[in-house]
Amino acid sequence: MRFELVFLDAVDPSLGRVDLESLPQQALMEMVIEGIANKEKICGDADEPIDIEECEGVTIKDVEVAEIDWEQLYLEGSLHVAWLPRSARKFTVFFNHFSGHICPHL
Repeated sequence: MRFELVFLDAVDPSLGRVDLESLPQQALMEMVIEGIANKEKICGDADEPIDIEECEGVTIKDVEVAEIDWEQLYLEGSLHVAWLPRSARKFTVFFNHFSGHICPHL
């Protein structure tokens, strides 16, 4: 009895990469606030967040996030700014208690 073992070496460079443009803005915003301890100040119940149109400080124009203003909400934790929707032209978050690092490529 003879067995053959064949290995195929094919790599798709796009595998494992996430295209931000293909994700819904709701999902992106949920990932932005994932590290915030008191995110209920923005989106209500953290387990069942409300639609981004109803979130505190989020302005929607042409069905896309245009502005985010979380000034003086005293939010705590970390932000994942890499997930910010590219359509957001203004992002204000001062007078909060954030920790962490900002990626240099942003």
